[in-house]
Amino acid sequence: MIGCFYNKNSLNDTLILNVSNEKPIKIDQNNNYCLGFDRNNEVCFINIFNFSKYDNFDKSYFLFNDQLNKIVMDICKVDLSKYVNKNNFVIGHIDECEEISGTHLHKCKVNIGNEILDIICGAKNARKDLNVVVATIGAILPNGKRINKGKLLGIESFGMLCSAKELGITNKKFNDQGIIELNSTYLVGSSFNEMF
Repeated sequence: MIGCFYNKNSLNDTLILNVSNEKPIKIDQNNNYCLGFDRNNEVCFINIFNFSKYDNFDKSYFLFNDQLNKIVMDICKVDLSKYVNKNNFVIGHIDECEEISGTHLHKCKVNIGNEILDIICGAKNARKDLNVVVATIGAILPNGKRINKGKLLGIESFGMLCSAKELGITNKKFNDQGIIELNSTYLVGSSFNEMF
């Protein structure tokens, strides 16, 4: 998934596309854009300068899509289509949830439709049989944080159970204490991306 960030004022009219967490080894820059390439010569970031002359976005964070990919191709001659519609925020179901002794943490087994993920969660409302929003490996939160495989107390964790605050959602439909609790109308494995 590509993290897309834009603010005409605070980012000096620059669109920032975070493609990966790899450290750039090579930079290609001109008056219109800056591309960073990793050690495998894959693009890891793109900055497009004076972006308002290409399109009139008014969001500070949004999903990468076909329209934006066309703009990137026109300006930078780079095709990022493999990242379009990649489903990194999905509806999951907590199949198992056990407390980790001596901590506030829970070890959860979360069904996301095509696999079961082990996820460590610190939310008080994490419990068995709850439908939740799962940020899978590679997802980028609105604050720019990319979700990576982690380890807490020696236990591996393969994603994150999300709160409304972490996703930048102010909709009162979702609780603001702990992780988002979804009812059974949300299909396990389906995308949550478009909702925020």
